[in-house]
Amino acid sequence: MVKKSTFPGVILFMVVMPVVAFAQPPVGKDAQSLLSAFMSYTDLRMKSVQQSLEVLAATSEVKSGQWETMKGLVELYQKLDGKLVVWYVLPDGRYYTADKGLMDVKLSDRSYFPDLMAGKKIAGSLVVSKSTGQRSAVTAIPIEQGGKVVGGIGVSLFLDKLADDVNSVLGLRPELAFFALAPGGRTTLHRNTDRHFLDPRELGSETLKKAVNEMLSKDAGEVTYFFDNVDKEVIYRTSPLTGWKFAITFSAAGQK
Repeated sequence: MVKKSTFPGVILFMVVMPVVAFAQPPVGKDAQSLLSAFMSYTDLRMKSVQQSLEVLAATSEVKSGQWETMKGLVELYQKLDGKLVVWYVLPDGRYYTADKGLMDVKLSDRSYFPDLMAGKKIAGSLVVSKSTGQRSAVTAIPIEQGGKVVGGIGVSLFLDKLADDVNSVLGLRPELAFFALAPGGRTTLHRNTDRHFLDPRELGSETLKKAVNEMLSKDAGEVTYFFDNVDKEVIYRTSPLTGWKFAITFSAAGQK
């Protein structure tokens, strides 16, 4: 059992992640290191959220299944990290958030909900948050008592804020960009946050459509496409944590 008195220190350690500035390598030659930095930073952020939820899920307060009992711990976690919303959901879909309490809508219509109630951990499911309206990635942990799932503790991580953090950390030159795709093809992260949740295959470029389909079918590789009157080269890799395809893109002309 995790004692309540130890929780703030543990969560503070997990939430306060060092912002490390990665050295900018030459385009093309060492672009793989930029890709590694992008994926590693994002996965570390997602993993820290998951670990924090596992700590919460192990407390007697959360195991009680009573919102008033766990409310203080949930509020503390959200207070320490202002770039997400923390929530607790019941088997019937009713849920509470740290800042609004019981919501007047349910989560039972979310695509991840059946898996969560079946005892599976959720990592990177895309939603528009019902409580904030922000484009988010869900991480959630089932809560079990006596071998039965009695609820779930989760976080909706704001993707626009995460993309801003990635952009600041990578410090890419104007001719480079980063993006990540969910397994279904929607954009989860992009240097231009206006493209979040868009499917690049619907942007009118046949070469881009072909490149995305190839990316979704393989774990890693390189593709090219033509978009915005520029030939682009892309290197990409798949995260084992979320299944997202992480990519660094740059102008093909800049490599000649």
